[in-house]
Formats: sequence, structure tokens, C-alpha cells
Amino acid sequence: MSVGAAMECRIRNDRQSYFALARELANAQFILADSELSCRLWQDVADRELDVARLLHLLYGGWDVEDDEEMLEADQHFLSLKLV
Repeated sequence: MSVGAAMECRIRNDRQSYFALARELANAQFILADSELSCRLWQDVADRELDVARLLHLLYGGWDVEDDEEMLEADQHFLSLKLV
């Protein structure tokens, strides 16, 4: 596997991790109102040293966390802002 292909695979897997966590957090916080589950999920974010700002953007940016296309667009927008 080339370096470029490996990097693309890592980015795709990384993005899916962020999307999955955003969905789990949205469910815990907005649907279930389960503060204990929410705390555990945020602890997982910290333990994995994930970008909190990226997750907050996905959660509170007004995107439909169940829509993969919206999430992809939101994530690409966020990442492009960090490159500037």
C-alpha cells in the first residue's frame, strides 16, 4: 500500500470515528439526556486525544448527525478552516 493510500485510509477511518462519536454524543445528550453516558463518551474523547473542537462543530453546527453527506460537508469545512 502506498503512503498516499495509507494516509487516505487513515483519514477515512478517523472521520468515521468522529462521526460515530458525534452520533453517540448527540443521542446521549439530546435524546436520552443521560449525563452519565455523556460523561463516559466525553472521557473516551479525552482518552483517545480526539479534537474536541471538531466534535463540537459536528454536534452544535446545526448539521443532521444522521446524514452522512451533511456530516462530511461539515467536517471538510471545519478541517479547511484549521488549514488557514
